[in-house]
Amino acid sequence: MTTYLRPAVAVAAALTAALALTAPATATTPTASPTAQEPSSPLGADWVKNAEVDQSVPGVTRTTWTEQNLDNRTRPRILQIVEIDPNTAPVGLESTVGAGDGLAETVAEQLAGVSSVPTRHPVAGVNGGLFKSEDKHPDHVLPAGTPPKTLQHMGVSATDGVLHSSSCWGRGLGTSGAVIQYGVPYITKLRTDLSLTLADGTTARLDDINRDPGRARGCARDADDKLVAEEITGERGVYTDPDEIVLFTGDYRFPVPKPGLDPTVTTEDDPGFEVVLDSTGTVTAAREGRGGETPGNPDPEPQVTVPSGGRILQGVGTGAAWLRTHLTPGTKVTVGQKLVDTRLGREIPLDPSVDVVGSFHQVLRDGDIPAELPDTCNQTGPGKAPGTVNCTDSRTALGTNVYGRPVLVTLTGQVQPDDTTTHEDGASLRTFASLLDSKELGLIDALNLDGGGSATLMTGTTIHTPPTDRVNGVYVHRDVADSVYAGISGYGMYAK
Repeated sequence: MTTYLRPAVAVAAALTAALALTAPATATTPTASPTAQEPSSPLGADWVKNAEVDQSVPGVTRTTWTEQNLDNRTRPRILQIVEIDPNTAPVGLESTVGAGDGLAETVAEQLAGVSSVPTRHPVAGVNGGLFKSEDKHPDHVLPAGTPPKTLQHMGVSATDGVLHSSSCWGRGLGTSGAVIQYGVPYITKLRTDLSLTLADGTTARLDDINRDPGRARGCARDADDKLVAEEITGERGVYTDPDEIVLFTGDYRFPVPKPGLDPTVTTEDDPGFEVVLDSTGTVTAAREGRGGETPGNPDPEPQVTVPSGGRILQGVGTGAAWLRTHLTPGTKVTVGQKLVDTRLGREIPLDPSVDVVGSFHQVLRDGDIPAELPDTCNQTGPGKAPGTVNCTDSRTALGTNVYGRPVLVTLTGQVQPDDTTTHEDGASLRTFASLLDSKELGLIDALNLDGGGSATLMTGTTIHTPPTDRVNGVYVHRDVADSVYAGISGYGMYAK
């Protein structure tokens, strides 16, 4: 791959060349050879930058590129680049889980819920990290209008220093993610270390946060998680562990899990044990069962939610036994939560300035495509939908450019005139990375966020990406677990 000069590097190269031209010639000075023509970047070769640049929102510049050479396609794709510039307006980057963790909402709904004050509404945003969604437990009763499904993060998620999920295991190194602090994203490999500690020093491993105990979806959370065959579960990436303790935070607004949500996973059937903590970590209640369902109770509670200012611990297997033995009412327990940057071997303090969005893949690192980035596609030719090619998931990315500014990116298809074909179109991971590596964009680091039907880009209150999920014959934007947005702030944190 050819690495193109970024603007800052290009300036240094130009100065060096100028000095060389002013040096006196000597007998040993070689004759200058003709300058080789610089090869076109993927963007420069096949795309054209639209003349219209959207700067209608202060601090936000949205540029669009339209595909010209369509290969097997019958319609061009659209690449959108949103640069956030805190030098021109008081804006900074943050993330949100909307009305609450575990709830299903669109990006538009999540951003609208950031502030009830119109002048403090987010100025731009995209969908966030990877997640899994599933139907709610049949016994759960939800408020009218709430989608009957819950969401589980795949990787680290945090807002204001509060973790919503643990990292994926990644052989002990965790997985890629963006730490957003003081308005700027830092992309690296992240691992969480979670624990429970009693006053006498007794400790226990805390397996995860805000998800069903005994069953992790999308990725293993530790070395004890075992993959279940797809022919058993009917879906890829379901992991089980019969001995777990899971914490539920005050940000978790979905009812805490009951046993028996997944009929294909027996470790999740364990009635288990449940403990309620107040804001100081003191046990206020300890009971058999989980989520209002207790052994031998013919009339279970419809739902149990995390009390205001408190937390809930649920255990199964030996995890339930540890809670039952050690956490009686009045006992105090310390919840330890560490976020480790495994690339640099350092801990990142989880204070209120820190938000985190998780992912599996960094598509640009230090101005180049990481060697370990998979292609995610070994097929060629036309795709299933008319006018598309294979492996064309819409894409979303978060990154930084040579000026150190946050950048939001989407690669999608265009809105179609009718519902006979999908609006979705994009690229495989490596093709997407090659496009972002083009010299015209000046990107240094970039993290692949959730794509496909989740891909959503907004500036102000306008959505610029087409919906690709079809519900009852109508295309809609997908409900997501979290969002990344640029909000009004003087230094990267808005007043909450």
